[in-house]
Amino acid sequence: MSTRPFSLFVNRFEVATRDSYNVAIAVGTQHVNALFADSTTSPIALTCYNNVKPSFDLFKAARIAHSSQTGTQSGEVLSFKQMLETMPANVDVWQTQIKNVYVEGSVRFKALFPKGKSTLNTGKQQNRVDAVATLITTIGTDASLAAVKIVIQTFETALLLAFGTKDDAKADTGTDSTELETCRVNMCDEMEGNYGLLLNANKTEPTLAAKYFDESLLRNLLQMIFATTIGLLKTKNLFKRTFINPLTQQLQITNNTNTVLEMFLSLTKKGQVGLVFVTIAPFSTSTHFLTEFGDPTTEIYFNIHNTNINVKAQVSVKIL
Repeated sequence: MSTRPFSLFVNRFEVATRDSYNVAIAVGTQHVNALFADSTTSPIALTCYNNVKPSFDLFKAARIAHSSQTGTQSGEVLSFKQMLETMPANVDVWQTQIKNVYVEGSVRFKALFPKGKSTLNTGKQQNRVDAVATLITTIGTDASLAAVKIVIQTFETALLLAFGTKDDAKADTGTDSTELETCRVNMCDEMEGNYGLLLNANKTEPTLAAKYFDESLLRNLLQMIFATTIGLLKTKNLFKRTFINPLTQQLQITNNTNTVLEMFLSLTKKGQVGLVFVTIAPFSTSTHFLTEFGDPTTEIYFNIHNTNINVKAQVSVKIL
């Protein structure tokens, strides 16, 4: 897992909260509460509060809805799984009742259970649901099996309901998840806008704006260290970043595995090794200027190639 850089040219609040809605709630709550506390005495605080409060409220509501739906989904999935777990016992009962009419091994019994109980008791969920429907269809209008058919149909009705509810719950969770993510980004956009307004209002003494943001939390989250694993003979993008002074920017690279790495700058995220690259020796730590890897003014993607056919590479890069 890699952490992300605190860059001047990205939305720092969106970056910091991208992997955690808990962090987003914490950062948003502190910001809104701090602004509200000064809203009656500071015009800029009131303006910023009015900017962010609607999007913060929508984010909170979306998170509550998502948490609730996630719980519902878990319950519905569990309900369906529990029904599948009871199926072997139910199938045994069905077979016993059918054997009382058609002897096991007879042509008719074989038609009803061509593969025994395996299609009903094992395999993918959809296949097992289909196997119950197939058994009902095969029984058809056989009057001697009318009673057991009703039992099987009752089970199928409950099974289909649980199966459909499970899928509906998953779909609802996906919808809520998309809405939650949209609300998080919208809130972070307002926070970034407020950051600019508050800095402008306090440009002669910018530290006065610090109380409106959870600076200590953001500082800990936005470290300039990246760590990743690269597959055999694979090339992977580590980061994309606009450096303030790219010609003097330095990187500290630690290769934690017994493999030779080739690191380079690229015009694209999926770019491959070209004429300019830096070779990083196994089990080494070294410091390099960004310019050694290519042209940082145009090639903004920092990529890594693992040259080993047997060993996955583990590497970390610290922005100095």
